[in-house]
Amino acid sequence: MKTFENANTVRSTSPFSNWACSHEYFDAVLQWLLRCIFGLSEPAVLLVVGPTGVGKSTLIHQLCASLAQRLAGVLQANPSRLHKVYAEAQFVPGRGLDWDDLFESMLKDASEILIDRKTAPDGPPRRPGRAGLAAAANEMLRWRAPAACIIDEGGVFVESDSSESLKRVLDFLKSFGNRSRTHIVIFGDYRLAKMMDFNGQLNRRCQIINFPNYTRKHSEPFNQVVHAFEARLTACGVKAKLSSEAEMLLDGTCGCVGLLKRWIETARIAIQEEDQRVLDRAVLEATRMPAGSLMRWRTEIKDGHQRMQMFFEGIPAQQ
Repeated sequence: MKTFENANTVRSTSPFSNWACSHEYFDAVLQWLLRCIFGLSEPAVLLVVGPTGVGKSTLIHQLCASLAQRLAGVLQANPSRLHKVYAEAQFVPGRGLDWDDLFESMLKDASEILIDRKTAPDGPPRRPGRAGLAAAANEMLRWRAPAACIIDEGGVFVESDSSESLKRVLDFLKSFGNRSRTHIVIFGDYRLAKMMDFNGQLNRRCQIINFPNYTRKHSEPFNQVVHAFEARLTACGVKAKLSSEAEMLLDGTCGCVGLLKRWIETARIAIQEEDQRVLDRAVLEATRMPAGSLMRWRTEIKDGHQRMQMFFEGIPAQQ
């Protein structure tokens, strides 16, 4: 069981503010991504799908750190190069995906300046339109050559009114990657599996992997994760008895490590004013997730696993 520090996180009083633990599924998905990014000769669309709270955000942080580490020599020799470009997809009610915001976020993450001038070079500065932003983002990726363009909250891509709209989204992603010669890595929930249903040409250029939750069949690695959290709390002066409650924690988080972290953090906050209080079963019971939320997560996971059976590569989908 490995742990790592996120140096980019603002430090706080939380034991977990600059810390995360990797685990069996986390490591497998991370290594799959790195193999694809550095091993595929042609630009591809890489989809990482998983249930809410499984730890996709932590995975993104570690992927970015791994890319920076692997490309350290290249970046030092050529400061104009980038190890990644990151953007988060936004949903606008009544309009769907906010493409303008997506392209502008890419440019800002790459520290591109004078975006309005780049997209309107022959006239006075103005708020660039979608075509100008898309062209500027494409040129930025092509010339600054990041190892990957990473997009979070990718479920927004499939919030379209029709299959034709989704096909247009898929065609654009494929052509955007081709023109910029960049791998497009999209993280999202199980809605992303819809991307594999429509476009045969994209399917040939698209790789998909499931970032699953743990189940009772795979309780031992989850128990190791619980032990890592307990050890972290103890090292930070918090009295905790978590290892003996691993089964309850598994059931109460649907085996999602991100939800486990949220639950333990909530329980820690509940006792932080009581110096002699132990974070034990009683505290966990008092701070566990609402039954309605757990039911929704279980339904999402069950439906998502069934959808993934057709397209899965890597870790076997859980039942």
